[in-house]
Order: sequence, then C-alpha cells, then structure tokens
Amino acid sequence: MTARKVIENYWRIECTRNVDDIMECYADDAEMVVPGMGRLSGKNEIRRFYQDSVDRFPKLSVDIVGAVEDGDQGAFEWQSLFHDHKDRPFPLEGVNVVRVGNDKLQSVHVYFDPAELG
Repeated sequence: MTARKVIENYWRIECTRNVDDIMECYADDAEMVVPGMGRLSGKNEIRRFYQDSVDRFPKLSVDIVGAVEDGDQGAFEWQSLFHDHKDRPFPLEGVNVVRVGNDKLQSVHVYFDPAELG
C-alpha cells in the first residue's frame, strides 16, 4: 500500500477508538514522536498513548486536507474533532509525517499544539 492508503486506513480505524485495532496499524518496532511526550518506541509505549487518548476522548473524526508523498513516506495535514465524555468538541489541526513498510506504520512524527486539547 502507498503511504496515503496506509494513513487513510489508520485514521479510519483510529476513529473507531478501538485501541487493539489501532495497534494493528503499527509495525512491532514502530516509533512515534508526539508533542509533550517525546519519542515512543514499540507497540507497548505507543499503545499507552492511544489508550490515554481514547479514555479522554471517546469520539474522533479526521479529515486529510493536504498531502505530500514520496514512495513509502508522506506528510499528511489533517483536521480533527475530538469529543470528550460530556460531548464537548475539541478541534485540532496538525501534520503527521510517516514512513510505512509492509502496509504498517513504521515511523510517525506528529505535529500539533497540545494546548488545543485543554
């Protein structure tokens, strides 16, 4: 799959908020860099990030609004809308820079302002 197909599939699954399914999008030795958290290495560390996100925001929608791809790499600009347990909306924009392999996310560097999520 192309980087775009992998990221589209990942975001479709992330919006279900099922952490087990989200983790299937990642290679076992994947890395993720997230503002305020630094570098997360391997599925166990990445899983904690998603579990915290799902626990705080049970609803999510994401739209890709721009993209640049080169083979197994890409930068994807996105707009998202998180909802907390009181159904309050938290809009967020950012960019994910990804590298894929074997139809899995190998490396994800996420750029957004964490202050937007309160």
